[in-house]
Amino acid sequence: MRNTIKKLACFVLLLCAFTTSALSNEEKVYRIGLEDVDYYPMFTKIDERSKTSFLVDVMELFAERNGLKFEYIHLPVTRFDEWYQQDDIDFRIPDSPIWSVKTDNLVFSQGIIKLRADTVVLKQDESKPLSSLKVLGSLYGFVPGPHWRDHISAGHTKFIYESSMSVLVRMLKKGMIDGLDVSIFVVHHYAKHLGYKPEDFVASSQAPSTHFSYQLSTMSYPEIIKDFDAFLVASQNEISMLKQRKNIFDVK
Repeated sequence: MRNTIKKLACFVLLLCAFTTSALSNEEKVYRIGLEDVDYYPMFTKIDERSKTSFLVDVMELFAERNGLKFEYIHLPVTRFDEWYQQDDIDFRIPDSPIWSVKTDNLVFSQGIIKLRADTVVLKQDESKPLSSLKVLGSLYGFVPGPHWRDHISAGHTKFIYESSMSVLVRMLKKGMIDGLDVSIFVVHHYAKHLGYKPEDFVASSQAPSTHFSYQLSTMSYPEIIKDFDAFLVASQNEISMLKQRKNIFDVK
């Protein structure tokens, strides 16, 4: 009887050791919050996962180089500031200190791609005075660039919002709005998709602009942000190739 009890105890101890070992070796999956909007090639909506967006390509390359695993959670941009608290994510991309109201506990990476918040207009309107830009279009949930705040407060410029980049590009082409407060790279992609000439859409030479970068942020894993910064330096050539494939480039 005693031998049976000893054997059973040994079996239980071995089972516990095996279970503990298996749990310690289980790969953690980090949850990355992405904006669930129509904004290719930067990022895409949840129902457009067949398209490989630039930011996901970068994160997957980072995961491969560092032995990490990511799960991408598409979330409403209208509650962007609440993602960490309400949706239990580990990282947020794209992020930028100029968008985030609550930044006290946030750690940001270096820039993944350097951009400029231009106002996209039709080529024939490139040099039109600022006073002619009365109605601008943007996506639901997007915040007007800081360079527009004074103009909006003074009532000189009005913003209207749509859920589709294709709709916004059509509106600009048909003269229903004066410009778009979105990335010119994104406008060029949708213009081509709609059968328009991308070169017919340019940045206004008269409108104000702001330089910023797409960054990765976290509240809980600053050590991974450090690894990501090192990856951005070590993998510059590969990241440049990803940009070229998507026809997007750093703005100087």
